Formats: sequence, C-alpha cells, structure tokens
Amino acid sequence: MTNEYKLSVVVLVYNTQYYLEDCLDSLLNQTLEDMEIICVNDESTDNSLNILKQYARKYDNITIIDQKNQGGAVAGNNGLKIAKGEYVAIIDSDDIVVEDAYEKLYNKAKQTDSDIVAGKPVKYVSRYQREITYKNNIWDEERTFTVDEFKDIYYDVFYWNKIYRREFVEKHDIYMIPGKIYADVPLVYRAYSFADKISIIPDVVYYWRRRAQEDIIEGNSDTSISKSLLDIPNMKDRLSTYYYAKDYFKEAGKEQYFSYVIKTYLERFFYPIKGILKDENFKKAYLSEIKAILSDIDDIYDNNLEIRYNLFFYFILNDMDKDLEDFLNFDLDERSTVYRDGKLYWNVKYFDNPDYNIPDEVFEIGKAEDNFINVDDISADSKFIYFNNIELPRNLKINEVKVAFMGLTKRDSLRANNIFEFGLDEVGDHIYSGKVNVDEITNINNYDVHLKVVYDDDYEIFRFKERLFKKENSEIVELNKNKDLRFYFTSLGNFSITKGYCRNFFDYRADSQSMTLIPHTDGAAIYKVAFNYKYDNVYFSKKDESPKIRLQNELELIWKYSIEENTKYNLNIEIHKNKFKLKKDAFVDFKEQTVEYNGKKIRIFEDDDGSIAIILK
Repeated sequence: MTNEYKLSVVVLVYNTQYYLEDCLDSLLNQTLEDMEIICVNDESTDNSLNILKQYARKYDNITIIDQKNQGGAVAGNNGLKIAKGEYVAIIDSDDIVVEDAYEKLYNKAKQTDSDIVAGKPVKYVSRYQREITYKNNIWDEERTFTVDEFKDIYYDVFYWNKIYRREFVEKHDIYMIPGKIYADVPLVYRAYSFADKISIIPDVVYYWRRRAQEDIIEGNSDTSISKSLLDIPNMKDRLSTYYYAKDYFKEAGKEQYFSYVIKTYLERFFYPIKGILKDENFKKAYLSEIKAILSDIDDIYDNNLEIRYNLFFYFILNDMDKDLEDFLNFDLDERSTVYRDGKLYWNVKYFDNPDYNIPDEVFEIGKAEDNFINVDDISADSKFIYFNNIELPRNLKINEVKVAFMGLTKRDSLRANNIFEFGLDEVGDHIYSGKVNVDEITNINNYDVHLKVVYDDDYEIFRFKERLFKKENSEIVELNKNKDLRFYFTSLGNFSITKGYCRNFFDYRADSQSMTLIPHTDGAAIYKVAFNYKYDNVYFSKKDESPKIRLQNELELIWKYSIEENTKYNLNIEIHKNKFKLKKDAFVDFKEQTVEYNGKKIRIFEDDDGSIAIILK
C-alpha cells in the first residue's frame, strides 16, 4: 500500500455554509505538512458545494466528492476509500481542528506505532470553548495502551478527535454502517476493539461546535437530523447501535468487555424516552425495542449511571408502563434520601413501598449526582468567595472536593489559562466548605463555577445550578458584596461569576499618538476597555488578533479619533454588559503620566473614585 500523504482528512459536508470556511481554514492552517483534504458533499441544498469549489480551485490538496444524498455514513466511507494518507481522520464540516492538532497526533502515532491516536475535544459554543465534563478524565494524561489495559477509552465515542492508521482501517473494515444515522459509535467501538495499540494525548485538538439557539433563530443554522423526538425509524436506528456493537465485540474476541462498555453508553438509549408521553405509537415501539435490549444485558443494575436509570430499567422490564409515565412526569427531581446500614437510598415514593415491592438495590445511590448535592449558599466580600456547607451523599468514598472556575476561552487560546481550582475543607460528615481568595483568580473573565468530586482513580464534575441551592436565586445574587464581581444565573439556571478586576493585571504606555494597555495574560481577551462619551462608548481596539499567535492582546486607544478637549473620561472594563471600574491597582506599577498631543497635554491619572481617567487640556 502506497502512502502519498502523511494524513488524509475526510470532511463530511451537508448544509454547513455558515461554518464551512472556518473548518476548511483550520485544516489549511495545520502545522503538519503533507496532508490531503477530501470533502464529501452529501447533496447539500445550500451554498456549501460552491464554497468547496472555490477552495479546491485555490488549493491543490483539496479533493471534492459530490455524491447524491446518501447520509453521512456513506459519505465518510466514500472519502476513506479514496484516501492516500498513512493515517486518516474523519471530521464534521461545522467543527474546527486546532492548528497543531494533526502534527501532535501524527508524531505520537509514529513515536508509539499506534493504530489510533486520540486528543482532547472541547465544545465550541457561541465562539467560546466549553469543557466536556462527561468522563472528562479520559484525556487527562498522555498514555499508550491496549483496551485490555484501559477499558475507559470506550467512554470516548467521538470519531473526529482521532487519527487512524489507514492500513488498520482497511484490514479490519473500520467503516460506518451505510444508511445508519448514528453510525459514529459502532465505527469507534470497532476500531478500539481491533486496535493493537492506542494512544491519547492530553492536548486540545478539536472544537466541537454546539450551535447556539440564537443561531437557529437567526437562520444561521439547520437543526440536526438526529434530534427528532418522535421519529420511530430514528429511534430504532439509535437503539440498533447495541446489536452492531455486540457483534463487533464478538468478532474482535472482546466479548468479556461488552457488558461493561455498553453500560457506559446505555443512557444515550434513553434520550428519546419522554416521547412515550406524547405518542402512543412511539411508546409501543420504543418500549418494545428498549426492553429487548435491557433483557439482554447481564447484571443490569450493576452500573455507574444516575439512579433514575435503574427505575427506568425496572419499570420497563416489568411492563409497568403507567408507573414509568408517572415517574417521568412527577418524580425525576425528587431529592429526598434515606441512610440505612451504611447505604444511601433514593427516597422516591416507590422505595420501601409494598404497593410496588421493588428491591432496595434499585434505589441504592452509588455516585454523586445533582439530585443529591445540597448547597447552603455562595457569598463574597472584598477578599473572598465563600462556599458554604456543600453536602454530598454520605456513603461515598471521597478523597477531595474542589471548586473549579472555568473561564470563557476564545478559539485558539489556551483554556488552561482560564481554569482555577481550589480545595474545600470537610467541616462535617460529607459536608464541605471553604473560601477562595479573589486575587488567586488571575484573569478578568466570566466563569462557569463547578464542583469537582475526586475519588481514588476518578472524578466527577458538576455545574453549580439553582436546583442545588437551598436559597432562591435572588438571595444568592444578593450575597455578593464585592463590587468587582457579579453573581448571576443563566437562562438554564446555571450559576456563574463575572470577575471584572485583577490586581497587577496591566501595564500601559502612552505617547503623542495613543495609549496602549498590555495585559499579563495570554490568549484572546473576552473583556473590553472603554469609556463613556456622551451617549455612546468609545473602545480600545485590539492591536493583534492573529489566531496563530497566542500572545498578549494589546489594546490601543488612538487619541485622534477618541477624545475632546476639557472632557474627563473614566476607563471601565466591560464583560458581557457588566461594567467595572478600571482601577489603579489593576496596573503593575501605575504612575500618572502626561503626554504631548497637538500642542496640548493629555493627562492619565487616578480619579477621586479610584478609576483611571484621561483628560485633554
């Protein structure tokens, strides 16, 4: 087999005109040389094909396959079958690949002689990176292994954050199932099961675009073909993954792992379950399909899923359809628990109830989850953020509890620079409290606030949200007494904190042309610096927005276009409609300065209210 390229990237294209150029540019800007890009257009009805043709005319390493609409699985296979690279990758055309991702993945493959190399993906929502919190620790460290040594790799069911040796793909028929909508998981499971060696690198390699609701409303997005709640063929396609995966494990001689692996994926089979409340035909079809699957799995209640799934299993396996509907309608958010003989049980109305006679093991809580986390409150003063009495299930063997501030991070910036973790103290039996020094959160940003529960060899991450708190949202917000912070809850009820000030954050310089702010952090800033003029804001502009250079973002105000004589301008930091004073302490060593400008003088000084001000006289 001749390899004409180091890597072939197959791009699956269907109606992604608003995102396609971002995707292609990310491939063309890769630091790995000697790549081919195979774009398979699945009869898009928008402008996607014209965009592909424009790029193909300009770049000779781009090949277009323009096929009749046959679905993403056939498109992926057609691309793989003409690939000439030593390794291959498959990606979606609305996503973005980090510029040095393929160089790192390829080098790791060559260093370890691996059949598959995977890197860390992140969500990409409204131009910001977001953590994938589900089984996040898979990508925490660099490792090379077989599936016998690290079965948790099966939690990573994504096909697009990996490269695969082409010879391995062809030898073991690692292709998607033609016509299948949910074709990604069977492909990945088959690849893992046949691989002699797999490697992981902890670097972020892939931005998985999660389209925001506003994009859909504004017409910049098409709703996914895989989200139809009451579509029976769609549901059956989803559940058929079970049987394909089972056959693949048997074929690869990995049958002993199938029960463990399928339980890691099982909750996805329940994504459509609320459809049974809306349509009788769907209900009949779904319950029949899912019961057959559950009946086939050994020790179904021995799993690491949220406790509600055990109730789903029990009701479905025992044909308790009405109770299942009642449970879905009224009981999913029940938070009461019972501690008995060292075990913790979900005290939902079916527990210990002779009318149902359900075994206690079905209700036994084996992990932390939202329903069983209770938080008194979060507050703040001028120096600290206080996390008060976070109560976790008392039967769990917990090594450590932390709070994690995960700041918004723009594309091509290092997300690690915006993540800050702090340990909490155990102040009672599985009750944790602590305080965070505000100055130790060293970036001006919006922060998603998470709880991190650490066990012996694993951890779980939970977003602080309104249902965890004993107080109302408005009460929590009012507990913030720090003028440089904002507490708020998102429209989805998630708790976040905006930090609008950091000590020793900027340097500045000024001359006869402009004033420049130099932040001490890398990566694209999400804040703006501005002052109010009459009825509008005047903003400092970025001097360097190059996505290829992770450097400090200098912000510049050009005098000529910005200020008028005898008017004082007070500088502010703005983050997502929140406004904070830009204070003297935000500078490493602020000194008042006067510069000449057109025969007049511009004074930069600390005003009476503590903010930095500018005046031309």
